[in-house]
Amino acid sequence: MAINTIFKSVSADYERNLDGKQIVMQCNFDTTSKGGVSKVCALSGDVRITKTQTMSKQIKTSGRVSIKLVYLDAEGKLNNFDYISDFSEDINNDGVVADMPCIVRAVVVDMQSSISGAEIKVQTVVELMPSVVEINTVDVLEDAEDALTLKEEQTYQKYVCSVDECVEVTDEYSCGAKVDDVLFFDAKAIVSDVDNSDGKLVVTGRAEVSLIYTSEGIVSTKNFNIPFAQELAVKDENLCACISAGVKENRLVIEGSESDNAFKITVNVALQGFVMQTCAIDAVTDLYSPSNSLDVSVQDVTFDRQDGVMSFEEKIGGSVTVENSDDIIKSICSCIVTQNNLSNLVAMDGALLAEGVLNTSVIYETEDGANKCMQVELPYSLQFDAENVTSQTLLCGSAIATDCSYKVKRDREVEISAGISISVCAMTRIVNTVVKSVEEGEEISTDSNAISIYLPDKGESIWQVAKTLGMSIESIKEQNPDIGALMAGDERIVIYREIG
Repeated sequence: MAINTIFKSVSADYERNLDGKQIVMQCNFDTTSKGGVSKVCALSGDVRITKTQTMSKQIKTSGRVSIKLVYLDAEGKLNNFDYISDFSEDINNDGVVADMPCIVRAVVVDMQSSISGAEIKVQTVVELMPSVVEINTVDVLEDAEDALTLKEEQTYQKYVCSVDECVEVTDEYSCGAKVDDVLFFDAKAIVSDVDNSDGKLVVTGRAEVSLIYTSEGIVSTKNFNIPFAQELAVKDENLCACISAGVKENRLVIEGSESDNAFKITVNVALQGFVMQTCAIDAVTDLYSPSNSLDVSVQDVTFDRQDGVMSFEEKIGGSVTVENSDDIIKSICSCIVTQNNLSNLVAMDGALLAEGVLNTSVIYETEDGANKCMQVELPYSLQFDAENVTSQTLLCGSAIATDCSYKVKRDREVEISAGISISVCAMTRIVNTVVKSVEEGEEISTDSNAISIYLPDKGESIWQVAKTLGMSIESIKEQNPDIGALMAGDERIVIYREIG
């Protein structure tokens, strides 16, 4: 009797990270017209991708780097520069196909400054990290009529769409005085959750804004935490998306009366990622026929399944002492977070480890009225409980700093604390065994009156026993009711081919 096989085509799409590249950008700031320069106090940079296009074996990408610089001029007064630089780069890779879904994430990994006369030279290192979606269709054997089959529930994943959306968040603050100058204005964004309840896909997160300004000769710092929630256009069940957030644009407008200025803050948060949809299918992974020999060909289908976004928060702290023993701190003007590099994510069973370095700059006033500054590095190694994470989970993520605060200890020592907010995307490597083809062979001759005694090996499954004996599992269990799913190695399986 011919075996009728029933196959179903399913998607096994997945996001694949490609080898990226680093680019180095250099720019010079001439401070002659602004009183020269004596020391760089804070150097902060951010990068965003403005355009990405996939061609055959190549990704073309464009972006913009924004640099924010706070320095002391020749007279020791605080001053600042903001600078924007555009770039275009090609990333070559033989696995890239024209028009395939692609996202290029970018991060500033290092910034260095030097002073030459009245000129500040800044070198910025940007890392470009491209990801593409591999589209893969697999034929899965759902059933085989007139054969005995071993089935398992398998998960597959289909690419739905790419996310490239913006959400605008705003806030206002009345400072109660006239603002003389804005020294530093910067914003970072992070995703805290991606939810697929009620068939909707909603991304939540927040923007962290840092503002440093002068009013009547006094330097003040204000931090803003602005939450957002964005419902994406795609709607369906079983959706999942690893979404990352960046700042596309931030704007600061000073309003209000002459004696009571107010800040109006606008941040455009850019959301990027791939939306996937999972499905479950009962797939045949092995089969045999009691009447005919079968030549069964199988293969493993491997892909990375998106498991969603997790978020974690923790406080870190440290202290630094003023290098010049003659300097006594009168007051702290500000603590600027210049960079937060999340260098490593390690998956463990039920937990994850996040390692990185938070770079800050402390600007202070000495007792003789001079403005001074010093850089502080706060390395961190944080372990978080994560119930669904195993040592095999694939992790990628980003981190931002929140609520940077400070206090003076013993005249020359500054204690700094800051919150670390981490967004982690988890993926699981899925390996599904699928039947590729089935070919029937010769008819199997059996002695219907024979009694068979089978001594299984330890660890042998009831399926393997049934396949060896050419019988159904139900028939074996009917005659050997004490048999289990896995053999202990001391069983004696007795089969009566015909029971009279």
